[in-house]
Amino acid sequence: MSDFSAAGGVESFEWSRRDAARYNAALESIDEAIACYTRLRNRAVTAGDAAEAARLHAEQAACLAEQERLRPDDAAAVARVLSEYPALTAWLRERIG
Repeated sequence: MSDFSAAGGVESFEWSRRDAARYNAALESIDEAIACYTRLRNRAVTAGDAAEAARLHAEQAACLAEQERLRPDDAAAVARVLSEYPALTAWLRERIG
């Protein structure tokens, strides 16, 4: 039988400080990418490039969706985000200049 918390039936689990730090780092990594997309999208809007702005908005929305799906007990997803997002953010920052 599962152990559910009193806060909305969320299944509880044990996690360490390391797990908490990795989860928070993953969320921050996604946040950084989202911020970069915002800057690039604003630049595209200012330049009047609606197609590029729409494309960037869609990519940003995908990041937001991933952030919403990420769960602290999904170690594989947290590890994937920590592996992939720093490279994405570096690439986006290069585009920002």
